Amino acid sequence: MAKLDFFSFGSKRQVHPLDDVKSINEWFAAVVRDFGTASHEKIVALLSQFNTDIEHPSIATLEAIIELDRLGHQQHEQLCAQYLASKLPAGLEAQHRAQILAYGRQFVAAFQRFTSFDPDGDEAVRMRLLLPQVVGKMLFYLTEYALWQYYRHASLEEVMWSNVNQLFRYAEEHAIDAVPLVLFPGVEPTTTHDLYLAFLMTSLLASGNLSFKQIRAAHQLALMLSNRMTLSRDFLGESSFMVNIHQARPAGRSQNVPQLKGVRVWSTAELIDQINIWLAVCDGGNTPAELRQFFSQGADPALLRFLVREWAVKPFRFERAVRVPVESKQLEVGRQFPTVHRLIREYEESVVQGTRSGDEAGNAEEAAEIRIYGFVSSRRREKPVVQDALVKSLVLPEFLLWDIENQSESGLGVSLPTQGAEWLALGALLATREAGQQPWGVSIVRRIKRIDKDRFYLGLQSLTQRPVAACTKHESGRNVDLTLPANMVWNQGEIALFVSVVLDGVKRNTLIIPIFGYASGKKLQMFAKNKGFLIALGRVLEKGSDWCQVEIELIKPL
Repeated sequence: MAKLDFFSFGSKRQVHPLDDVKSINEWFAAVVRDFGTASHEKIVALLSQFNTDIEHPSIATLEAIIELDRLGHQQHEQLCAQYLASKLPAGLEAQHRAQILAYGRQFVAAFQRFTSFDPDGDEAVRMRLLLPQVVGKMLFYLTEYALWQYYRHASLEEVMWSNVNQLFRYAEEHAIDAVPLVLFPGVEPTTTHDLYLAFLMTSLLASGNLSFKQIRAAHQLALMLSNRMTLSRDFLGESSFMVNIHQARPAGRSQNVPQLKGVRVWSTAELIDQINIWLAVCDGGNTPAELRQFFSQGADPALLRFLVREWAVKPFRFERAVRVPVESKQLEVGRQFPTVHRLIREYEESVVQGTRSGDEAGNAEEAAEIRIYGFVSSRRREKPVVQDALVKSLVLPEFLLWDIENQSESGLGVSLPTQGAEWLALGALLATREAGQQPWGVSIVRRIKRIDKDRFYLGLQSLTQRPVAACTKHESGRNVDLTLPANMVWNQGEIALFVSVVLDGVKRNTLIIPIFGYASGKKLQMFAKNKGFLIALGRVLEKGSDWCQVEIELIKPL
């Protein structure tokens, strides 16, 4: 393998690219010309060589590193955006992620070398002028690392908390925590104080129930609103959260704040006031002008309400369903909407045909009933179709087995290996049943938490234990478009699940349908358990990547 040459570009004497700003600009221009997008990796290699081989770097070298950070920032941001916007194979995903994290890690290591400068040295004055940039950029890349951990539903290690808290303590000791700085061209000025507060506020959301888009949006909102909060040593005023910058621990609620040297407290009162103002605008049917960019990137009023609760001045008090530990039980799981539909309808068909045990066969009539609130309809027999047999030949009969950790009235806590679980996402729709049991229920993934490198913990909400397989057709009764995939078609209609739910104490009729088929007010013919209705689609109650649950208005029986 050819050895990387970071040196001469035509000069007779060897010149390192990080000698000064001019040299790094020349080096970067040549690398971009020769390697294009691969120049991102060349920057990592250059910094790695600098951190390993070069001793006693000068202030001119620091200026060159800051310039290199400026030059490579746009390409780095584009690489991050491309990664998050696409679904990659596991091996390629790990490779790209490692490349992104290596970039920030090498910059942090490079900047850290300049924090131990001689306060009485010849370059001390210039160093003090650059110090806010050094600390701010280190905190920027440490935050980036933390976000990537949260994207994967993992927690931060103690060493990470030690590094971040020590860095802010360093900024305080050198009186640069409130010095304005511009990290990159075109980015709003900030301070180390505000960057640290945004880091802490985002860490409070790492409970595993936000998608990566929501986490990104929440962090951007925390950056925007960080100037509404102030870290303080005053324990007598109203405070919402606290952190000890002398410890390797995250921030938490400031209940019974200890009078320790490293403790800092802050209030979120002004921040919550601003979010509530935005929510009032949203409730009026408009989008706040300041939030239009965030709303296009994954934020919405539901996220704002979540932040109001999680960042509240005082903790919200609400009752959770009691979780009961479970031992030696497993959960059978079917994933993806077509598979969920197939498992549910196959069970219904087997009960009606009497292929189950005697007790279940005796309950066939009950299982065949569909309880639609507001209407009674006569039965009608659908003609058998070829598509259903074709679907059975196209899909695998196997399902997943997960360990049940605990259960409550609202759902289950389960654990599973991370290997093979790359498809997992918040809002995933699942067919679930306890191993050894027969009926399938429908559950939604509400929380994902990485227990360790090899295992996930999931919080599943039970949507219903009595789903009914259904199908929908055009309002006129026309059969479904034949170009649809075979596993999306049943009884010459588009697959759906009928679910009755209780909302605000009232039983409602809802339908789970493919998300691409939804339009508010759209009229459809719905068939389930040999009954037919003309319906209109109402508001969306839940949605995932490929499905949505909508209220339905029953117009008339068919």
